[in-house]
Amino acid sequence: MADEFNNRIKVEPVKVSSLSGSSSEGTPESPSIATNATKKGKKRATLFQMIRLAYILTIFIVGCLSIVGSQVIISFLFYNDEARKQQMMQFTKQNFVILFVHVTSVASPTELIVTFDDSAALKHAVRLDKQTNRFSVHLDPHAIVIANHQIYSDWLFIWYMAYLNKCADQIYIVMKKSLEKIPIIGYGMKNYSFVFLSRNWANDRDYMNKQFQKISQLGPKCWLLIFPEGTNMSNTTFSRSNKFADEADCKPTQYVLLPRARGLYMSCKTLGKTTKTMYDLTIAYDGHSSGEMAQDIYSLANIYLFGKGPKTVSIHVSAINIHTDISEVDFSGSDAAKSLTADKEEQEIEKFSSWLTKLWHKKDTMMGQYYDTGKFSNPSGKEYRLQLRLRSRLEILNVFLIPFLAYLFGYVIYKFVRMSIAGH
Repeated sequence: MADEFNNRIKVEPVKVSSLSGSSSEGTPESPSIATNATKKGKKRATLFQMIRLAYILTIFIVGCLSIVGSQVIISFLFYNDEARKQQMMQFTKQNFVILFVHVTSVASPTELIVTFDDSAALKHAVRLDKQTNRFSVHLDPHAIVIANHQIYSDWLFIWYMAYLNKCADQIYIVMKKSLEKIPIIGYGMKNYSFVFLSRNWANDRDYMNKQFQKISQLGPKCWLLIFPEGTNMSNTTFSRSNKFADEADCKPTQYVLLPRARGLYMSCKTLGKTTKTMYDLTIAYDGHSSGEMAQDIYSLANIYLFGKGPKTVSIHVSAINIHTDISEVDFSGSDAAKSLTADKEEQEIEKFSSWLTKLWHKKDTMMGQYYDTGKFSNPSGKEYRLQLRLRSRLEILNVFLIPFLAYLFGYVIYKFVRMSIAGH
């Protein structure tokens, strides 16, 4: 088992394909060509894959129904006790990531390769428990977390980092409003105070402020996860990003999308009075070249049906102090920072957008280095292999605990009533 956690890793450099039509300036090769190259033959699931898929679908559907059922039971039992209700909802929130980690580890075992910058705040971010021979994460449990968006399941690996940091029950994700309409799961996510945006500033501003205020008051632990790009990288979104760069007279990116600043600005303004920490995560996946879109290679069907998910997920973590490292804007939560006119706010957003764009160009450079060498630059000199798996196999039973106890309680009451009637 110790071999799984060696601090030194061997990573094969990712080979960049030499498809025709690539730019002499080093821009990404045509994603559409690369994507078409992967579709030369229809994949057919083997018997083992079909059995595995049947198990995954069963455990996932029953698990989701169990979690939502737990939420309904909790809402009924604690409708007049908001504090206890939130506490119990957080238990089901952790069960949500437990369910996804279990399903993913069965479908396509994955290893996280985590590196850090040389910030003093990250010096002891990962520690090895000598008794269990497992790593645990020790980051600020009250922080804003940002990342580039490569595939649909990026959030899972970040949520797993929160799980290792013992704050998985207090993570809040900013996402597209359309996702709240997903049957069953959408209802469950709304109960977790996730923030659903329509991407219209006029409609979203007051809603975001209200939601972020609520989140900041829920307790000492809080990871607010935002993908500033707004969507995962695809052929369409990449073209839109570069078109926007041309219109804004901004340097185009090659491996990430240009970020949107307003949602992150509002979160920093609101949560800045309770935290000074922002973690910037840069995520890359092995097994594809710079000319291929990760979302095409690692689609949900490929991961959960064919078991062809990423073997390794590289995550580089940088720490940012939003009170001191972003001099352009006051995020301290002071009275002066709060009392802004609409014009002043727009000026601040513009300054913050400039800062964020520079940060994303740095991230773009890091992604280019990853495609060239197969790994991120590692100033701290430390790398950690974290297998995507639960602390205990029995932990998956937590997902079904509340409905089981409700059924057991109902069964005992039913038997007691029947015995009473029979006695009379």
